[in-house]
Amino acid sequence: MRFEINPDNCVACLACVRACRAEAIGVNGTEIEIVEKACIRCGACVPVCPHDAVDVQGDLGRAVEMAESGAAILILSVEAEVFFHPFAPEQLVNACYSAGFAVVYRGIVGDELVAAGYQELWRRGGWGTMIRSTCPVVVESIRREYPELLPYLAELKTPVQAEAAYVREKHGQGVRIVYSGACLTEGGAAIDAAITLEELQGLLNSRGVDVGAESAFFTRIPEERRRHLSTAGGLPLPVLEAERHASRRFR
Repeated sequence: MRFEINPDNCVACLACVRACRAEAIGVNGTEIEIVEKACIRCGACVPVCPHDAVDVQGDLGRAVEMAESGAAILILSVEAEVFFHPFAPEQLVNACYSAGFAVVYRGIVGDELVAAGYQELWRRGGWGTMIRSTCPVVVESIRREYPELLPYLAELKTPVQAEAAYVREKHGQGVRIVYSGACLTEGGAAIDAAITLEELQGLLNSRGVDVGAESAFFTRIPEERRRHLSTAGGLPLPVLEAERHASRRFR
């Protein structure tokens, strides 16, 4: 993912310069540019620009190519279901299959793996203060600007990186992985293409897929089934009335 200044829209108001946490935006007279090597890809410059002059260059073309191959794996962020509301999660997963993805994961495996990692670190003791490493922007900022805090930084992967490692272990190291979510920096080098949820919508449209026209039930057994009961409205009332909270029926 890259951030670039569109000179046709930029009026050199310097709003992006003031918002940049990494001081990665250079000013040369009336010309503004983002210094690629210094940019930590936090995206803080995008919403503050009043002229829509900051363009985000993602991996949409590569993601479309991988979807067309019929062999790529898609990891959705947990925000995907909110973005595509009011369509059901099952419709979104079905749509991604219809677009050509061979396997669709829904972002929960990485969360579980990282949560277990933090529990293990905390059990070891001796931390006192721990800085979570689940945000790549925070990690990069500490490494560049606050190296004295490195001893407090938890050396764990982000949830997306952890899930990508799990996927490769299960499906093969050579499998190609697309991630779609709200923060494109989370996957890093662990994934092959990162696209925004808006770009995923565009990818589905380009493949002639209408999420709303998909079945409200899974058309194939999902690869990852831990969340398939967590749908809008929850479990049916008779089921909730028949089962205790500690029931193992649905685990």
